[in-house]
Amino acid sequence: MISLQDFQINPLITPGWLGILALIGIGLVILCLMLRLSGGIWRAGMMALLLIGLLAPQFTDQSREKLSDIVLVLADRSASQQLGNRTAQTDQAIEALHQKYDNDPDIDLRVENVAGETRTDMFAALDRLLGGIPRERLAGVVMITDGQVHDVPVSLHLDAPLHALITGTRDERDRRLQMHQNVDYGIVGKDAEFIVEAIDPDITAGNPISVTLLQEDGTVRRFNVPANQKTSITIPITHAGPVIAELRMTALRDETDTTNNRLILETTGVRDRLRVLLLSGEPHPGERAWRNLLRADPGVDLVHFTILRPPEKGDDTPINELALIPFPIRDLFEVRLKQFDLVIFDRYQRRGVLPVQYLEKVVEYVQGGGAALVVAGPEYIAPDGLADTVLGQMMPLDATGRILEQGFIPTVNDTGRLHPVTSAIAGPRQATHRWGHWYRQIETRQTNAQAMTVMTGINDLPLLTMSRVGEGRAAILTSDQMWLWQRGHDGGGPIAELLRRLSHWLMKEPALEENTITTTRSADDASLDLTWRKIGAAPQTATAIDPVTLSAINAPFTRQSDQTWQANIPIAQHGLIRITARDAKGKSQTALHVDRDVLTSERRNTTSTTEILGKIVAANNGYIGRIENGLPAFRRVTRESSWNGPKWAGMVQTESYRTLIGTTNNLLPLPALAIIGVILCLFGWRRETR
Repeated sequence: MISLQDFQINPLITPGWLGILALIGIGLVILCLMLRLSGGIWRAGMMALLLIGLLAPQFTDQSREKLSDIVLVLADRSASQQLGNRTAQTDQAIEALHQKYDNDPDIDLRVENVAGETRTDMFAALDRLLGGIPRERLAGVVMITDGQVHDVPVSLHLDAPLHALITGTRDERDRRLQMHQNVDYGIVGKDAEFIVEAIDPDITAGNPISVTLLQEDGTVRRFNVPANQKTSITIPITHAGPVIAELRMTALRDETDTTNNRLILETTGVRDRLRVLLLSGEPHPGERAWRNLLRADPGVDLVHFTILRPPEKGDDTPINELALIPFPIRDLFEVRLKQFDLVIFDRYQRRGVLPVQYLEKVVEYVQGGGAALVVAGPEYIAPDGLADTVLGQMMPLDATGRILEQGFIPTVNDTGRLHPVTSAIAGPRQATHRWGHWYRQIETRQTNAQAMTVMTGINDLPLLTMSRVGEGRAAILTSDQMWLWQRGHDGGGPIAELLRRLSHWLMKEPALEENTITTTRSADDASLDLTWRKIGAAPQTATAIDPVTLSAINAPFTRQSDQTWQANIPIAQHGLIRITARDAKGKSQTALHVDRDVLTSERRNTTSTTEILGKIVAANNGYIGRIENGLPAFRRVTRESSWNGPKWAGMVQTESYRTLIGTTNNLLPLPALAIIGVILCLFGWRRETR
């Protein structure tokens, strides 16, 4: 059978010239008719035959093979699809499609599983699949999902129906906490304000919902927030570095997913300005080293006094001739002391300026969370020095009263190679440093068992020792000749880096903590693996506090080949988990483990819904419905008919084919065209000769 789609023309000349010849022929025919010339009809026939020959009409004889129509099925296998019976519903829908189309030669059913731990990207997978098939063969797309799709495009034109089969149930209930305003950074000493919302669709907006706030220090606050309304939650920023709290909402008994009932409130504490008080006993070369170091740091406010004049000294010298001012002792040590982050006594000598009660205030300041550093020169052990004061007793070293004067090279010892303050300058153990010599050191002995000596000098005596005092920190440098390194004497040394790291450790910079505990989830997600890099006494036990029940879970430490200590705590509960590790001497250290999985898009909202996909499915003339109400009937439809109904979903018949064998036959072969032309010419000649 010959159809119109088998007929085609293949002009021998361009259509433009063909049109010109047609106009000329029509004009000649009209002229012949107007002049009533004999043989005009035969001439018109000859011209028409010539034009038809130039058009070269053809019939194509083809052997075609019908191609199957492609149906794409995208099955959502994301984390939210593991809830309830959603996986079973997905498998049920896929099985129904297989039963419908596996034995249909006109349908090529292709099923693609779309995984997603943090989000569900169904349309990214669809775009990838569409790139590998001829679009004219696409009969339809079926998405089997809970409706929580995170990459829905603004528009989509498939030229085929898009159907959505929604898993889950209509009566699901999932209350959740949602973050509306996060705080990236906050000033230490102030509060960070987060804007959150406790969402429960089954509760009237404004009704109270009970929440619990677990803070870093173990404090637990319970209070109510209004449902389905934005509310402010504040947490104190008590230190520099990461500051974390967890907000948790009570779970319902029939709730679909409880992991999104908690929210991690996390910010980074930064100090507005680090304020350092530098007290020098008399001008000396090392004084300049401290000033250059601290003034070069834009984050440090330096207050520097060189105390040469007692406050009670007075005379009749005119003000414009007075070179020295009385030391503002009361203002600094009674009013403003707690405003400083670090107090440095650089070769300080009392000279009757600082009464004992003010030194006691410095000790109280350190025990309450402050920091003090003593740079000890000969003045330290003088009769009016600091060695025999309460401040000297707070230091981790006792002076013997001897001054050692001989050349030595400061050395980073084994403890110093582990400590962040000095490990950065220690270098490889096998390498020898060519640092410059120092020539004076105060002889001391370590009295605090918890202190850490990280550098040694003459006869391996302590040179730099640090310790924790209450909530604060203290350190002593038993030589006043660090300035030799700054001047480059004998090759110099890394004094700027050493003093910078030392001062920031004293001011509790988190990155310089020597004993660090790291936590990771085990492979089976049922426990926590702890690693403690420890200086000092051996670790004994680790205790984790369950964030829901607040019960304690203990586990022992074991030593590893890399000199770290590890413990495994069996706690499957996710959230903000506070961990306390204790060593053999009873010293404890705390750490926080945070499970941030609830911050992902996949877990933020797990309620099944038809709303997210409703608009784009309607734009592509598709069916959307819940599997719990029954699967739709799948029908074959034409492109011109409707593609969906209340209880059915259509798959387009594309009529796609491929040509196996094709031959072309001319309607007027050239020999036949020549014979007809000769006949017409003979009849025309005979007519004219009559």
